[in-house]
Amino acid sequence: MNVAFDHLVHLTERPEQAKTAFEQWGFTAIHGGRHPSWGTYNALCYFEHLRYIEWIGIADRQTARTCGNPLIAQLVADRQEGNGFSQFAFRTNNIEAVAAHLKRNGFTPIGPLPGSRERDDGKRLTWSMLFIEDDTDGAFRYPFFIQWGDGDDVRMNELAPLMRHPIGSVSLSSISIYTLGLQRAVNGYRRLFDLPKPDVGRDEAGAYAKLAVGGIAIRFYEADRRHPSTRPFSCRIVGVQEQRSIEIDGATYIVSRP
Repeated sequence: MNVAFDHLVHLTERPEQAKTAFEQWGFTAIHGGRHPSWGTYNALCYFEHLRYIEWIGIADRQTARTCGNPLIAQLVADRQEGNGFSQFAFRTNNIEAVAAHLKRNGFTPIGPLPGSRERDDGKRLTWSMLFIEDDTDGAFRYPFFIQWGDGDDVRMNELAPLMRHPIGSVSLSSISIYTLGLQRAVNGYRRLFDLPKPDVGRDEAGAYAKLAVGGIAIRFYEADRRHPSTRPFSCRIVGVQEQRSIEIDGATYIVSRP
């Protein structure tokens, strides 16, 4: 399956405050826009290869609860646990082919579902989203897939200024995720993406299994049973000389050297 990592979703009460914090640390970040049919709004930080962080907030709870989009339903559920990373997406230029791949590998796709918002300059952005029907019994969560209305070449040209940061030439390189069944999660992702066996290691968060897909590394960890979670809990941004750990609204951003 030909996909590239697209974005990591960070649920927060105030996306504009996360944006301001990132700007203070030397990143370029922007206000995104509102999604009236979902009851949400966002702010964004772009990196090399069109990867980005989306800080998303719920502005209209009733609309968010009833809109029927699986991502927004996940955000509403996660909100009960608190702010932090929630989901992430892989980009494709053929979402119907991804849906067919999912079916061949034993998954049940949901969608494609349409999405859109209007930029400050008046341009309407459009996209399609594809989800996977949950068969994990709550042990882990799958990503979703997105196809943008504009091609990568058009988006690269438009977004190039936003991928330049005062702090340096930075890139989003990895995501760390909690699971309630490490081996099940690894096997599920291997089946989803047709991946080889994972690498294993240990870091400050504990033992992990690592898979590489779509240009990014995903590290899977067993969650603490006292505080069960299946959410991403940290990401790594590389390309700066001074390493630091940034905590924002329940999520950890590890900024490090290349």
